[in-house]
Amino acid sequence: MTLAVDDLSDVLERLRWTVGDYHKETLPGGERRAAHGAGTRFYFVARGGLDVRGPTAATLNTGDFLLLPRGGEHGLEARGETVLHTGQLEPGSPTATRVVGVLPDTLIACSFTSREPVIAALIDGMAGEACGVRPGSRSVVSQLANVVTAAAIRHWVESGCGSVPLLSVPLRDSDIARALDAIHDAPGSPWTVEELARIALVSRSAFAKRFRVAVGDTPVRYLARIRMEHAKRLLADRVTAAEVAVRLGYGSEAAFSRAFRRHAGVPPTRWRHTGSEGIRIGGRR
Repeated sequence: MTLAVDDLSDVLERLRWTVGDYHKETLPGGERRAAHGAGTRFYFVARGGLDVRGPTAATLNTGDFLLLPRGGEHGLEARGETVLHTGQLEPGSPTATRVVGVLPDTLIACSFTSREPVIAALIDGMAGEACGVRPGSRSVVSQLANVVTAAAIRHWVESGCGSVPLLSVPLRDSDIARALDAIHDAPGSPWTVEELARIALVSRSAFAKRFRVAVGDTPVRYLARIRMEHAKRLLADRVTAAEVAVRLGYGSEAAFSRAFRRHAGVPPTRWRHTGSEGIRIGGRR
């Protein structure tokens, strides 16, 4: 067993959930609806297709699983008659909350049931338990959700979209985890390596080295990437580029536009019209 496999097992072992609500429904073709909420939410398309629009965008086909670790406002549109499973998940421990903090805004396991055939049966089991009146149903639904979500995260990692070292930071280095929490909580703050090192309670040189080992990137580049993820959500939510620049700590709209273009390959105004149309694998366009 490799170190990466061991690390992922440690992450999934601690990433326990309880299910706040769960629904299975059939949507007629063309039906649209709005969804919102800050909690973690998942969608599984048992049959048909679903377009997810807004700050978090995805195109789901039969057998696809979508996890939105931080929820948020988004719209749904069924492509033809669609059988949809959806539920809200709540992390079961402080460690789980920290792991959720380093997950991407959009995590997709495409063709999930083709690669993991047992998953369809487990999700149907969730539906049966949720609709039944047997004692202990809530606990059984949560346990099944743990297995399904763990398999989806593993699928995402195996597809090359996820970083096991980054996911395991909250378990392996609590000092660096504090700095990551600070970045995610306030990406627009004028962070410097020195300030992040103080939060981590280590020297600047030790922090820079440990951060790169734990996260796989420098603090400056990681901060820039997180700001760009926030920028895409804000732009998709019709916030102007000038306002995004202010919120994310850039000195001017021009400075933000240059940074965004380096990251996304197109200027913010163009991305607003084309970049949020749909995402297929692990948040990649």
